[in-house]
Amino acid sequence: MEPEVVEQQQAARREPELPNGMEKVQVREVERRSKLNVEELSKIEDEDILDKMLDQTTDFEERRLIRNAMRELRQRKRDQREKERDQRLQEARSQSVTGRAGHATETTTTQSTQSADGSACSTVTKTERLIQSSDGSKTSRTTTMESSYVKRSDNGNSTFVQTKSSYSSSSKKTGSIFDREDESASRQSSLAALERRQAEKKKELMKAQSLPKTSASQARKAMMEKLQKEGGSSNPAASQTAVQRSSSCGVPNANSIKQMLLDWCRAKTRGYEHVDIQNFSSSWSDGMAFCALVHNFFPDAFDYSKLTPQNRRQNFEVAFSSAEKHADCPQLLDVEDMVRMREPDWKCVYTYIQEFYRCLVQKGLVKTKKS
Repeated sequence: MEPEVVEQQQAARREPELPNGMEKVQVREVERRSKLNVEELSKIEDEDILDKMLDQTTDFEERRLIRNAMRELRQRKRDQREKERDQRLQEARSQSVTGRAGHATETTTTQSTQSADGSACSTVTKTERLIQSSDGSKTSRTTTMESSYVKRSDNGNSTFVQTKSSYSSSSKKTGSIFDREDESASRQSSLAALERRQAEKKKELMKAQSLPKTSASQARKAMMEKLQKEGGSSNPAASQTAVQRSSSCGVPNANSIKQMLLDWCRAKTRGYEHVDIQNFSSSWSDGMAFCALVHNFFPDAFDYSKLTPQNRRQNFEVAFSSAEKHADCPQLLDVEDMVRMREPDWKCVYTYIQEFYRCLVQKGLVKTKKS
C-alpha cells in the first residue's frame, strides 16, 4: 500500500492544476493560439500597427508578445539600415577608386623564336598598360618587356636566362589649336612685360651712373649758397653774425633756468650753517636748506640756531609752515614723504622752489627785470 500512495502523490505533483476547471484540450488550444500569435506578430513590418494593437489589448500576455515583436522589428530595421549604410560606403569607395584610376587597358604580345635544330628557344613578352584618367586630361603608359632564353645541351642539361625591364611615361592632354594659341600669347605677353621691366631698370642704372658724384662738403656748400641767396646777403660773415645774434637773444632754455634758480638759492643761503646747496635733491634731504631759504626772507619766523640736521621732520614742518604763513606758498611737498625718502625727487623740490620764488615776487620781496 505504501508504494502505491507514493506514486499517486508524485503523479499528483506532476499534473498541473487547471484554473477554473479548464480542460487539457482548452490549454493546448490556448498554447497553439499563442504560438500562432507570435508567428503572426513576427510577420508584421509596420510599427504603427503593433502600436495600435498594444493600445487595444488589455491582456498581459498579449501585451508582452506585442512588445517583444516591436523590439524585434526595431532591431531588424536597425540592422537593415546599418547594412545599407555599409553598402553605400563601399560603393562610394569603389567609385572614388575608379574615378582616380580612370579607364585602364592592357595589351600583351608574346613572340617566340626557336633554332633550327630545336636546341635553343627564346621568348619575348611585351605588356603595355594604358591608364587614362576619368576626365581624359592625363594618360599614363607602362611597358614591360620580359625575355627568356633556354638552351639544351647534348648531355641533357639546359641553360635558362630570363630578363625583365619596364619603363613608363605619362602625358597631359593638349587642348585645341585655339587653346595653344592663347597659351602662347600669354607667354609672349609675360615675356614682353619682363623685357620692359629689365629695360627700365637698365635705363635708371645708366642715368644714375651718368650723374656727377657730389661729396658731403659740396652739398653743404650748395646749401649755404642757397641760404645766402634767400637771405639777400652775399656776405657770409654777415649771415653768420646774424645767426649768432639771433641765438643769443632767444628765450633761455630749461637747463639755464634751473641753473639760475640753483645759483639764486645758493646765494640766499650763503653763510648758513649745515647748508651746502649743490643740487635739487640730496642738498635738501635734511630740511636745513629749506629753513635757511625761508629764514633769509623771514628772520623773525623762527630761530634758526635751534635747528639741527638730525631732526629732519621738525625742519620740514618749520620751513613749509613758515613759507605758507608768511609768503602764502602752498605746501606742495608732504612732510611724511620727505622724511621717508633719503634723497627727495629733484623735480618736486625744483617745483616747490619755483612756487616759493613766485610768491616772493608777488609780495615784492624779490626784484625782477619786469618789476
